[in-house]
Amino acid sequence: MTSWHSDFDSWSGNVSTYYASFLENTENTKPEEGELPEINTGFENGEDILDSRIDGMIAAGFGAYAINATMVTDNPDNYYIVNYWPNSEYLNPGHIPGAYNYVPGQSLTLATDLKTLPTDKTIVVYCYTGQTSAFITAYLGTLGYDAKSLKFGANSMFHGDLPKSNWTTDNIKEYAYE
Repeated sequence: MTSWHSDFDSWSGNVSTYYASFLENTENTKPEEGELPEINTGFENGEDILDSRIDGMIAAGFGAYAINATMVTDNPDNYYIVNYWPNSEYLNPGHIPGAYNYVPGQSLTLATDLKTLPTDKTIVVYCYTGQTSAFITAYLGTLGYDAKSLKFGANSMFHGDLPKSNWTTDNIKEYAYE
Protein backbone atom coordinates (compact mmCIF):
# COMPACT_ATOMS: atom_id res chain seq x y z
CA MET A 1 0.00 0.00 0.00
CA THR A 2 2.86 2.40 0.65
CA SER A 3 3.62 2.53 -3.06
CA TRP A 4 0.00 3.20 -3.99
CA HIS A 5 -0.24 6.74 -2.61
CA SER A 6 1.69 8.96 -0.19
CA ASP A 7 -1.32 8.91 2.17
CA PHE A 8 -0.40 5.30 2.92
CA ASP A 9 3.36 5.77 3.18
CA SER A 10 4.52 3.89 6.25
CA TRP A 11 7.98 3.26 4.82
CA SER A 12 9.68 6.62 4.46
CA GLY A 13 9.91 7.18 8.20
CA ASN A 14 11.26 3.69 8.78
CA VAL A 15 14.21 3.49 6.40
CA SER A 16 17.65 4.43 7.58
CA THR A 17 21.33 4.39 6.79
CA TYR A 18 22.15 4.89 10.46
CA TYR A 19 23.61 1.40 10.86
CA ALA A 20 25.59 1.28 7.59
CA SER A 21 28.92 1.57 9.43
CA PHE A 22 27.79 -1.24 11.73
CA LEU A 23 28.02 -3.92 9.00
CA GLU A 24 30.63 -6.63 8.78
CA ASN A 25 31.86 -8.67 5.82
CA THR A 26 32.94 -11.74 7.77
CA GLU A 27 31.43 -15.11 6.93
CA ASN A 28 30.20 -16.54 10.21
CA THR A 29 30.16 -20.34 10.41
CA LYS A 30 26.84 -21.84 11.42
CA PRO A 31 26.85 -23.97 14.56
CA GLU A 32 26.71 -27.75 14.45
CA GLU A 33 23.31 -29.35 14.06
CA GLY A 34 21.29 -29.65 17.22
CA GLU A 35 17.77 -30.74 18.05
CA LEU A 36 14.47 -29.50 16.72
CA PRO A 37 12.23 -27.54 19.08
CA GLU A 38 9.83 -29.50 21.23
CA ILE A 39 6.20 -28.68 20.47
CA ASN A 40 3.52 -29.30 23.09
CA THR A 41 0.01 -28.59 21.83
CA GLY A 42 -1.91 -31.38 23.53
CA PHE A 43 -2.72 -32.84 20.12
CA GLU A 44 -1.32 -36.00 18.56
CA ASN A 45 -2.33 -35.81 14.92
CA GLY A 46 -0.24 -33.69 12.57
CA GLU A 47 -3.13 -31.67 11.14
CA ASP A 48 -4.39 -30.72 14.62
CA ILE A 49 -0.88 -29.80 15.77
CA LEU A 50 -0.37 -27.59 12.71
CA ASP A 51 -3.79 -25.93 13.13
CA SER A 52 -3.03 -25.25 16.78
CA ARG A 53 0.37 -23.71 16.01
CA ILE A 54 -1.02 -21.49 13.26
CA ASP A 55 -4.06 -20.44 15.31
CA GLY A 56 -1.73 -19.44 18.15
CA MET A 57 0.43 -17.33 15.87
CA ILE A 58 -2.56 -15.58 14.32
CA ALA A 59 -4.01 -14.87 17.76
CA ALA A 60 -0.71 -13.37 18.94
CA GLY A 61 -0.56 -11.05 15.91
CA PHE A 62 2.40 -9.79 13.91
CA GLY A 63 3.69 -7.59 16.74
CA ALA A 64 4.59 -10.66 18.77
CA TYR A 65 6.87 -11.79 15.96
CA ALA A 66 8.42 -8.45 14.97
CA ILE A 67 11.47 -6.60 16.24
CA ASN A 68 13.08 -3.30 15.29
CA ALA A 69 16.68 -2.53 14.39
CA THR A 70 17.44 -0.69 17.63
CA MET A 71 16.45 -3.67 19.77
CA VAL A 72 18.71 -5.94 17.74
CA THR A 73 21.73 -3.63 17.58
CA ASP A 74 21.52 -2.62 21.25
CA ASN A 75 21.65 -6.26 22.38
CA PRO A 76 23.00 -8.39 19.51
CA ASP A 77 24.21 -11.15 21.84
CA ASN A 78 20.61 -11.78 22.88
CA TYR A 79 19.75 -13.01 19.39
CA TYR A 80 20.73 -15.55 16.79
CA ILE A 81 20.62 -13.38 13.68
CA VAL A 82 19.71 -14.89 10.32
CA ASN A 83 20.61 -13.01 7.15
CA TYR A 84 18.24 -14.43 4.52
CA TRP A 85 20.03 -13.37 1.33
CA PRO A 86 22.16 -14.91 -1.40
CA ASN A 87 25.68 -15.50 -0.11
CA SER A 88 27.23 -12.90 -2.42
CA GLU A 89 25.10 -10.14 -0.89
CA TYR A 90 25.72 -11.40 2.63
CA LEU A 91 29.37 -10.48 2.07
CA ASN A 92 28.75 -7.36 -0.04
CA PRO A 93 27.33 -4.99 1.16
CA GLY A 94 27.73 -6.97 4.37
CA HIS A 95 25.50 -7.99 7.22
CA ILE A 96 24.64 -7.37 10.84
CA PRO A 97 27.64 -8.43 12.96
CA GLY A 98 27.35 -12.04 14.00
CA ALA A 99 24.62 -12.82 11.47
CA TYR A 100 24.59 -16.21 9.78
CA ASN A 101 23.74 -16.54 6.10
CA TYR A 102 20.81 -18.76 5.17
CA VAL A 103 20.21 -18.80 1.43
CA PRO A 104 16.62 -18.38 0.19
CA GLY A 105 15.24 -21.53 -1.37
CA GLN A 106 18.20 -23.62 -0.19
CA SER A 107 18.47 -23.35 3.59
CA LEU A 108 16.10 -24.04 6.46
CA THR A 109 15.04 -27.57 5.55
CA LEU A 110 15.75 -30.76 7.47
CA ALA A 111 18.13 -31.76 4.68
CA THR A 112 20.14 -28.54 4.98
CA ASP A 113 20.47 -26.04 7.82
CA LEU A 114 17.25 -26.12 9.84
CA LYS A 115 18.82 -27.96 12.77
CA THR A 116 21.64 -25.39 13.03
CA LEU A 117 19.12 -22.93 14.49
CA PRO A 118 19.09 -22.68 18.29
CA THR A 119 16.12 -23.81 20.32
CA ASP A 120 17.19 -21.79 23.37
CA LYS A 121 17.61 -18.32 21.86
CA THR A 122 15.44 -15.84 19.98
CA ILE A 123 16.11 -15.99 16.24
CA VAL A 124 15.93 -12.69 14.33
CA VAL A 125 15.45 -13.11 10.59
CA TYR A 126 16.05 -10.30 8.15
CA CYS A 127 15.87 -9.87 4.41
CA TYR A 128 15.76 -6.70 2.30
CA THR A 129 12.27 -5.43 3.16
CA GLY A 130 10.94 -7.62 5.95
CA GLN A 131 8.39 -9.34 3.74
CA THR A 132 10.29 -12.58 3.17
CA SER A 133 11.61 -12.60 6.73
CA ALA A 134 8.00 -12.39 7.97
CA PHE A 135 7.18 -15.55 5.99
CA ILE A 136 10.26 -17.32 7.32
CA THR A 137 9.46 -16.19 10.86
CA ALA A 138 5.95 -17.66 10.55
CA TYR A 139 7.44 -20.91 9.23
CA LEU A 140 9.96 -21.12 12.07
CA GLY A 141 7.37 -20.16 14.67
CA THR A 142 5.06 -22.88 13.41
CA LEU A 143 7.90 -25.36 13.87
CA GLY A 144 8.37 -24.21 17.47
CA TYR A 145 11.31 -21.82 17.17
CA ASP A 146 11.26 -18.47 18.99
CA ALA A 147 11.62 -16.29 15.88
CA LYS A 148 11.12 -12.63 15.06
CA SER A 149 11.22 -10.68 11.80
CA LEU A 150 13.24 -7.47 11.55
CA LYS A 151 10.66 -4.82 10.68
CA PHE A 152 11.37 -3.16 7.32
CA GLY A 153 14.32 -5.54 6.90
CA ALA A 154 17.73 -4.19 5.96
CA ASN A 155 15.99 -1.04 4.71
CA SER A 156 15.57 -0.09 8.38
CA MET A 157 19.34 -0.18 8.88
CA PHE A 158 21.34 0.48 5.72
CA HIS A 159 18.95 1.00 2.83
CA GLY A 160 21.34 3.16 0.80
CA ASP A 161 23.82 0.28 0.54
CA LEU A 162 21.37 -2.36 -0.65
CA PRO A 163 21.93 -3.78 -4.14
CA LYS A 164 18.16 -4.14 -4.63
CA SER A 165 14.82 -3.68 -2.89
CA ASN A 166 15.84 -0.40 -1.29
CA TRP A 167 12.99 1.98 -0.57
CA THR A 168 12.79 5.50 -1.96
CA THR A 169 9.85 7.85 -2.29
CA ASP A 170 10.19 7.37 -6.06
CA ASN A 171 8.33 4.11 -5.43
CA ILE A 172 5.16 6.02 -4.51
CA LYS A 173 2.90 6.15 -7.58
CA GLU A 174 0.14 8.51 -6.33
CA TYR A 175 -2.59 6.32 -7.78
CA ALA A 176 -6.15 7.48 -7.26
CA TYR A 177 -8.21 5.92 -4.50
CA GLU A 178 -11.57 6.48 -2.84
